[in-house]
Amino acid sequence: MIRIAAVDDEMHVLERFERIVLEVKELELCGLFETGEQLLSYLKDHPLDAVFLDIEMPGVNGLQLSERILDINETIDIVFVTAYNQYAVEAFELQAMDYIMKPLTAERLGKTVQRLLKTKRTVERPGKPIIQCFGDFEVFLNGEVLAWKNSKAKELLAFLIHKKGVPVNWEKIADAVWPDYDSEKAQTNFHANTYLLRKRLAEAGISQILESRRGNYRVVTEQVFCELYQLEELIKGYQSKRTEDLRLLEQLKHRGYMEASGYAWAHPRAAELDEMCTRVMDDLKKKN
Repeated sequence: MIRIAAVDDEMHVLERFERIVLEVKELELCGLFETGEQLLSYLKDHPLDAVFLDIEMPGVNGLQLSERILDINETIDIVFVTAYNQYAVEAFELQAMDYIMKPLTAERLGKTVQRLLKTKRTVERPGKPIIQCFGDFEVFLNGEVLAWKNSKAKELLAFLIHKKGVPVNWEKIADAVWPDYDSEKAQTNFHANTYLLRKRLAEAGISQILESRRGNYRVVTEQVFCELYQLEELIKGYQSKRTEDLRLLEQLKHRGYMEASGYAWAHPRAAELDEMCTRVMDDLKKKN
């Protein structure tokens, strides 16, 4: 059985949802809530497998609520329910995050149930991920490249790695990743892609590398092995005469900081790192 709950500020929508869900044997309806706060309170003591969220609600909307839900339990599947907000719906569809257009039908709910059944599995936690920052930005788990369905969710993680564990609010992240969007569209895309990022990390068993508190987001640097951080340690202690240090510097300089990924916000730091690598390599060669 898949344990579910729904949140919508319109009671007649919840009543329709209940009537349809009660006919689905794979689902156990655990709660119907008119506000996000009611659901959050329930989640503290009751496990759920999935929640169905209206997007447009007074106060905290469904996108913002999804992040707070994942703070409590990052393994919950979230299905968005909407009557409009078309650009957000398109983003969800492209990334295989399920959504349902109102009014809900039994046929459409059946498709969602099949998707939920496919994703309901236990994830074993791997070792620390290795973060490649030179050439392409990539995440490696147990020697395998982590696959991404959404390039912007991946870029969000790259930006937070770039910030080296410093907490950053959503406005600064959105300004970097969606520089051409107005505030409303940037915020919607930020919340949608943050959800996708957290979901992907949870699926891979590495949700612990991302932390959010009071609207600020950061990577927990102690939970990753990162080329950028390794390089900066080498530069700090560049008096070392080890041949392997020089070889690593040469490799990283040749590949370029996130060069193949094309992130515009990384360009200034890329230039700084290139200059530092050149200076340190010259010094090391003189000592050798």
